[in-house]
Amino acid sequence: MRISWLLLLGCLAAACGGNFSNDDLEFLNALPAREDLAAKLPGSEGTVSEGGSRQHAAALAMGERSSLYEDTRGASDRFNRGLDGLLTLLENIRERPPTTRAPDLRVWGPWPDPRHPGHEVRFLMARAAERFDYRLQYRPRGSDEAAWWTALEGTFQANGGLREGEGLVRLLVAETKAHGFDVGGLANLARLDIGYQTREPPIHVRMRFVPASSQSASELLYAYRELPSGLGEMGFVLEDTDVLPGGQKEKLTILSRWTRDRGGVGLVVVTGGDVPAGYTATHVECWDAGFRITYRKRSWETSVVGDASACPDVSALER
Repeated sequence: MRISWLLLLGCLAAACGGNFSNDDLEFLNALPAREDLAAKLPGSEGTVSEGGSRQHAAALAMGERSSLYEDTRGASDRFNRGLDGLLTLLENIRERPPTTRAPDLRVWGPWPDPRHPGHEVRFLMARAAERFDYRLQYRPRGSDEAAWWTALEGTFQANGGLREGEGLVRLLVAETKAHGFDVGGLANLARLDIGYQTREPPIHVRMRFVPASSQSASELLYAYRELPSGLGEMGFVLEDTDVLPGGQKEKLTILSRWTRDRGGVGLVVVTGGDVPAGYTATHVECWDAGFRITYRKRSWETSVVGDASACPDVSALER
């Protein structure tokens, strides 16, 4: 799900040249970077094995591909695709100096938008002490200042170090659709919120997909954490989704933690809906460095696959 509508600053390639000042770099360092926010699940960029997470649970056994790893990889890939357009846009901005400078303001543009003839585009960043606010805006060519409307807005509170602090970016999908722009795979959303913390380990990123209508889609929440040692965590919450037979809607939560080279641990929790009252359905699964099952336990089964001692130590993420 590439956010193609965020790549509309391709016209930046035609921007005039120039040098960056030290103050310019302070503004640019307030923008989130790919290496800070992208999920880094081992094997997530490889080819999905045949069957993927759709393998029948009953057929999975010791040494076979972990379904929870596959589910985690799917969530990690969707998470990174959700970030991709935004981060590509910001990388384009970093490559070129601003066209307008003031003591606490930088502006890129405005330029004609080649993807939407008749429109102009600009990117603004304002600074107040250690807080930075920025906006991606459009307007019909020939309009006045009041005609600018915002497709993306963000803020970053710096805490003294390079790219260290707390930030929030909002993709205003409903606003963009209302102005006739194509939002690609985000068409069923009203907004996409991305909040992050890079002040101290673990780095923490939260992505919230807000549907345009509760009738057409459920709200979706991803959370990612990362430690310098290579430990990572991906949480996935889906409200009001039909997971179990019976027609009612449940709440599905998946929390996976992994090491850089010793595998990981996944937990699925299903509540509400067709789950009996007072009961929580859980599924715990561990995998090795080759993403094969080493341990599995389900609350609705008496049998256990493997031994819990085979699970890697991810306790550092519990703090």
